[in-house]
Amino acid sequence: MAKTAVDAQFLSEFYNNSRLHHLSTMGAMFKQYVGELKEKSTGIFPGRKRISEWFERDRKERVDVEITDRVVAHIDMDCFFVSVALRNNPELKGKPVAVAHARGNPTHQRDGVNPKFEYNFYRRKMGEKLGLEEDESSSESDGEGKPWLSEFSSRSEVASCSYEAREAGVRNGMYLGSALRLCPELKTVPYDFEGYKEVSYTLYNTVAEYTLDIEAVSCDELYIDCTSLIREMRMKPLDLATILRRDIQERTECPSSVGIGSNKLQARLATKRAKPNGQFYLQPVEVLNFMSEVDVYDLPGVGRSMGYKLKSLNVRTCLDLQNVPLSTLKKEFGGKTGDTLYKHCRGIDERLVNSSHQRKSVSAEVNYGIRFQKEEEATTFFKQLSAEVSNRLKEVNLRGRNITLKIMIRAKDAPAEAAKFLGHGACDYVTRSHKMQHATDNADLIAKHVLGLYSQLSVPASELRGIGIQVTKLENCKPATGGIKNFLKPKIERAEAKPALTAEVPRIPVETEKLQLPPMSQIDQDVFDSLPEELKKEILNDLAAAGATSAAPERKDHAGSTDNVFIGLSLADIRKIIEEWVVNEDNPKAFDVDMMLGYAIDLIHKKRLEDVDILVKCFHRHVWSKRDSPNWRKTYAEVVRRLQSSMKTVFGKEMFIQEI
Repeated sequence: MAKTAVDAQFLSEFYNNSRLHHLSTMGAMFKQYVGELKEKSTGIFPGRKRISEWFERDRKERVDVEITDRVVAHIDMDCFFVSVALRNNPELKGKPVAVAHARGNPTHQRDGVNPKFEYNFYRRKMGEKLGLEEDESSSESDGEGKPWLSEFSSRSEVASCSYEAREAGVRNGMYLGSALRLCPELKTVPYDFEGYKEVSYTLYNTVAEYTLDIEAVSCDELYIDCTSLIREMRMKPLDLATILRRDIQERTECPSSVGIGSNKLQARLATKRAKPNGQFYLQPVEVLNFMSEVDVYDLPGVGRSMGYKLKSLNVRTCLDLQNVPLSTLKKEFGGKTGDTLYKHCRGIDERLVNSSHQRKSVSAEVNYGIRFQKEEEATTFFKQLSAEVSNRLKEVNLRGRNITLKIMIRAKDAPAEAAKFLGHGACDYVTRSHKMQHATDNADLIAKHVLGLYSQLSVPASELRGIGIQVTKLENCKPATGGIKNFLKPKIERAEAKPALTAEVPRIPVETEKLQLPPMSQIDQDVFDSLPEELKKEILNDLAAAGATSAAPERKDHAGSTDNVFIGLSLADIRKIIEEWVVNEDNPKAFDVDMMLGYAIDLIHKKRLEDVDILVKCFHRHVWSKRDSPNWRKTYAEVVRRLQSSMKTVFGKEMFIQEI
């Protein structure tokens, strides 16, 4: 692997070897894959036929009792990384095995390294977060009673370990040096990312033969809402678990565990009871008794910080938590979290199995090998990481409006070299964000804003230890067959010749379904830059075919737009203004109507039809609530008429707009 981020091939080699990168991308990949399976589905499920054959062959009894509760299953592969490795290393079955980058050889002491400083630094940080006194947060052990590692111990992390290794005290995430001290006979095997991907696809394809009500969690874990499947097949939940586990074992050669309950929380806790290589059904009548024994740390969202706070309330189990009044929980943890804790400790979970995943962010982060001596080296790397984020956005057909830069800066007085070779060591974290007017997936534009954010921080490149770029406020970026055409009616209409209206934007009469475009000089540069490459090419081809100029678009705002009070506001702000206007006004005034129309028409001329569509739908929704008012019905009709007139002027077609 390349030594530092200065090397040209560092980024690609880092991501080829990064466990965290592979896990995160595979998680997102399988969330998207579930959506693809649903889109391609013919509605035929081969697995259901196998269920019927299984009933006939084994003479199993069907269930005639009406199933009234929802049935959710949680499937989790056992010791996933190790199980995949054992397929090719059968001689290691039954032995303590761990998956890690290193082999556990002792490290060589390096000058300037101070492992204890890093340990105390992060322990002090955690103590401050939990409100502990300094003497409470200082210790010579790692918090679990194990002595601190020496500077010669391996700091490669255990990604996964077998149950035999766990019996000796080894845990996932533990330093390999610590693991070997606990279990000297521990065998280590390398990562097999291609093997994980192969087994994961097989897992999802197997489950999809029975149902597509799947929520992907990660490469080795998923939920299924099997309510309709169980009702249709008239089978017991545990019979379904048996069939699924058998198929998964036969096809992947890896064991799995299945937990079943009435919601996602119950199903996941049932899986914990089922492991290893087993199944457990938490029936509705047993929920309260079952939950009383559950450790609060097993509840979703309860980590070290919240767990410490619960401990201060003498809460260790869900039974303890059930005895805490809701008012106390809300006071200690806030309204939403307090309400969630109150419900979760009783086995109540209102989250549904969500098979329609909507991604919230796309990011890339590197916290290893960041060692720059010159500012130019850092600039080059910022551009490379921006290109990586751009590629990830394009792979999932998304663009974003918000860019966040996250950097890790070497902490004050921290050694220049980290305990882990080229690791980040003790660091302070800083984030900065920038909101853009238009969504983008363009690498150069992302890099421009990222470098701008970095320049605001005045941090020497030599002090950087980690860099992350995240893009949020995502929008779908469909291929050329979609885009702005999705807003247009399929009906073909000839635009009437109106010289006064069309002098600024000359058009050719519409004869086909082809979308008419104005000259390139009238196209907004920012909008054009934010379009997908396929759509840009189509627009340029259309203009060339029509004999239009191919000169670069000029930056030109629509006349009069600078007088509108909506300019500079976000869509969310404008929608709020429209809501308040319609709700509180019985007789809309003409200048208010003209102001909203002027802004919407300006958007049409700037080809921002998606924003127009959002505003019109918002306006329709609130006017509909006052549809008994003749004034608002008349106003809505006039707004629609004038918008459609502008649409025909610019595009030769009308938008899809609902009527009142």
